[in-house]
Amino acid sequence: MSFTRKLQVTLGMLFMLATASAGSVSAQARASADSLRTTAATHAESTTAAENDSAQKLSGVGVELIAPVKNGEIKPDVSNSNTVVTPNSELPAAAAPAKMDAAKSTQSKPDDDKWQFIFSPYFWMAGLHGSTGGPNRTVQVDESFGDIFKSLKFAFMGVFEANKGRLAVQTDVEYVSLEDEKATPGPLFSNATANIKTFVFTPEVGYRFYNEPEKGSFVEVLGGTRIWHLSSDLTFGAGVLPAFEIKNSRTWVDAVAGLRGKAALSEKFFLMGRFDLGGGGSKFTYQLFGGLGYNINKKIALVGGYRALDVNYDRDNFVYNTNQRGPIVGVGFKF
Repeated sequence: MSFTRKLQVTLGMLFMLATASAGSVSAQARASADSLRTTAATHAESTTAAENDSAQKLSGVGVELIAPVKNGEIKPDVSNSNTVVTPNSELPAAAAPAKMDAAKSTQSKPDDDKWQFIFSPYFWMAGLHGSTGGPNRTVQVDESFGDIFKSLKFAFMGVFEANKGRLAVQTDVEYVSLEDEKATPGPLFSNATANIKTFVFTPEVGYRFYNEPEKGSFVEVLGGTRIWHLSSDLTFGAGVLPAFEIKNSRTWVDAVAGLRGKAALSEKFFLMGRFDLGGGGSKFTYQLFGGLGYNINKKIALVGGYRALDVNYDRDNFVYNTNQRGPIVGVGFKF
């Protein structure tokens, strides 16, 4: 074989080997690329699944309350990006107003464990009707408030109350001094002058079987005494008979029991009423009161109404059988 033919055969074999090597490299490159794409897709699917699982867990957390923050640690509320959590807070900011309102409501309720006191001076525009006198001498009294006011020398009236829970203590004090002169029927005496002083002191203890202190409403049963002290000075002017004077004074005690109540109509207006009756020193005594009140503020209230107080005493040659009745106004101071 010639040199030329050998050279051609050698070059052809080299070309075939080069071509085969190039094909093998290309196949390996394609296989590597496919393997990389498969790995990337698998990683992407794994990442997506993990993210979805985390999102579901976070969504579940979104419906739960935020746990209390301890040691100044800040834990954001993933359920609401607008919620602001401050260090050392126990509730989200949105819940704070509700907590404050609840605390305010609790503080606004009256404290039943403490004594509450009320002093209520009042003015009773009462007329006096009945009779009073001594042995074999009595004077009929039928005076309107206008007549009594003209003969009124001095008066003091007031109620003091103390309340704690369902327990109630009340004291009513009334002192009136009157002086009046009347012509007597018939010629025996020309006139009769009556100077009458009355002091009525009524201490009582009560129990509120119905009590709503947050509204200011209650109904209580009362029991106590009504202590009376009366003095009368009757002077009869000379007529057919000569003038003479009768002085008498009496003190007695009646046991009394009854009911007292208050009903709130609104934040400002309320109704009040009471009734009691009894006896012992006298034959019989009773009292009625009904009124309407207005709260000026939490410490001061105005009350107006109508009151009647009746007593029938006839013992040891002394008579005091009278009925006082008329409108009444007062103001209460709470402290």
